[in-house]
Amino acid sequence: MSIRYRLILSYMAMILVPILLFAVAGMLMILFFLGDLKEIQSLLPESHNNKQTATGESRLFAQLKEKAFYEPTGFIEPGYLESAEQELAREDISLVIKQDQEIIYASKAAAHILVESLPEFGLHSSDNNIEHIGGNTYSIKQQDFFIPGEGAASFYFIRDANFLAGMMQTVYPASFVLLVLALVITNGILTYYVSRSIITPIHALKRAAQKIRDGHLGQPIEITGRDEIAELAETFEGMRRQLEESAALQTQYEENRKELIAHISHDLKTPITSIKGYVEGIRDGIASSPVKLDRYLATIHQKANDLDHLIDELFLYSKLDLGKVPFSFEEVEMRGYLLDFIEELRFDFEQTRAEINFTHNPSGTYVVKIDRDKMKRVFSNIIDNSLKYMNKEKGRIDIHLGNSGKGVIIEIADNGPGIDPDALPFVFHQFYRAEQSRNKQTGGSGLGLAIARMIVEEHGGVISAESSANGTKISLSLKKAIKGGFL
Repeated sequence: MSIRYRLILSYMAMILVPILLFAVAGMLMILFFLGDLKEIQSLLPESHNNKQTATGESRLFAQLKEKAFYEPTGFIEPGYLESAEQELAREDISLVIKQDQEIIYASKAAAHILVESLPEFGLHSSDNNIEHIGGNTYSIKQQDFFIPGEGAASFYFIRDANFLAGMMQTVYPASFVLLVLALVITNGILTYYVSRSIITPIHALKRAAQKIRDGHLGQPIEITGRDEIAELAETFEGMRRQLEESAALQTQYEENRKELIAHISHDLKTPITSIKGYVEGIRDGIASSPVKLDRYLATIHQKANDLDHLIDELFLYSKLDLGKVPFSFEEVEMRGYLLDFIEELRFDFEQTRAEINFTHNPSGTYVVKIDRDKMKRVFSNIIDNSLKYMNKEKGRIDIHLGNSGKGVIIEIADNGPGIDPDALPFVFHQFYRAEQSRNKQTGGSGLGLAIARMIVEEHGGVISAESSANGTKISLSLKKAIKGGFL
């Protein structure tokens, strides 16, 4: 149950219960102070004997009423009254008959009642009315009738009601105290239940928030119930998970940053150290011959080119990582694009004694939206990476162009040594080399495939790698272009 409904029900109970209790207390006060206890026995728990008493009194009252109405003269005859008195005595009822302002008959138990204390003619009621007479309390039932030749008269059923008054005097204070206690206990229970159902989970959330504040993000927040606090706890749990993921990601970023700095420092320092060494050799006269001097200068030039290439790749990687590299997309037919690219590479392949092969399905369509220069950088990085690790006397690069549903697949495979299965998931990470010595002869900067991955992802494509002992295959998947967008 939601807190809202709990508070509404609690509020209603705290209003209705006092109203009900004070209504009962007010009724008791009215009954006690005004003495208007009509049919009070009907308010009491009825036993079988009570029902019998009420039935006997009603029967006798009906008999005497009928007698007084149809035979008023016979009604006041002593013989009839004596026989009726016997039955009335069994019901603890006293009979009094008043004519004008004179009592003409009274039972022994009611002999002390004065005529002035009895209700006047015309005020008859078949209900039990409570009257205070001479310091005592009586229940009186009255019936008016006429005696021929003598005038108006009334007879009264009188029952001692002192026990009712005593009961009220005893029960009312206790009842009032019980009503107040019931009110206090009810409100106390409602307040405790509602406050406990709210405060307990709030304290749990407070403890969880303190743990989060102190950096303890591994403890899940327990979620119970379906109320608003449970929803808040669920939100806190989502926040905790995000913070935990962010903290783990931040830790990973920090490790990557340290690794990045270490790799950059190493890759920049290596060519600079070589350049410094050859410059010092020239300055110290070690390069004493023109041939040696030319070799030193060629090495310096090569190291400077390597350094320039590394800085260029670092700059490009940083801009790609920040999303600040502009792309100029255009629709390109990949078959012609790859043929032109391969033609440019043939001279370099002749120098390295490697061959390049291109296959495709002539009936396929291969139109995609790409940035020509950036995609050329992707293919160059992949092929350069294959050639650097090539250990065969006759290297081979196979490029295959194909279709896959709504995409174009470009596969670049080599016959090199392959990549270790443990290293394969990391080949597209920055500064990763399967050969960890970072030897310039076999490695490079370690950014080539990372840059290729970032460029392909900017094109909305996917790049993946497969490898075995017979070589490595890099696959690129690009969406086919349609007029105004992609398929």
